[in-house]
Amino acid sequence: METDASGNKKLPKIGDFMKEEIEKYFKSKQSEATVKYIDPSYMIRSIPANASDGLYCMQLAQNAVHGAMAGFTGFSVGLCNNKMVFIPIPELVATSPRSMNPRGRTWERALAITRQPNTAPPQKEGERNYDSHAPMLR
Repeated sequence: METDASGNKKLPKIGDFMKEEIEKYFKSKQSEATVKYIDPSYMIRSIPANASDGLYCMQLAQNAVHGAMAGFTGFSVGLCNNKMVFIPIPELVATSPRSMNPRGRTWERALAITRQPNTAPPQKEGERNYDSHAPMLR
C-alpha cells in the first residue's frame, strides 16, 4: 500500500471500490447492472468536502442503504427537523413546478442513456401523449 507524507496508509477510494465490487457481483451472477458513482464532494459544492460534508454524506448513504435493505424503493433520504428520514419520491416532487411527461421524448432519452426500464403506468384511454417540451403537431 502507498503511504502519505506522514507515513499513514493511503486507502483506496471507497466509492470506486464499491462500484467495481458491485459490478463484479452482478457479472458473476450473469446479470446486467448499470452502476453510477459520482463523488459526493462534487455534488455538494465545487471544492473538496470538509468534515461536515463528509459526515452528512455518510449519514445519507447509510440511511439509503438501510432503506434499500429494508425493502423500500422509490424513496430518497433527507434531513428533516434534525432527523434522517425516508421521503417517498412522489411526495418529494409533488409540489415541484417542473414536471416531465413519462411518455415524452425527453424522458425516453433519459431512460435510454441510463438503460433503465420505463415504469410509467399505462396510458389511460383518451389521454394525450405528447412531450411538453416539444412543439405539438396539429
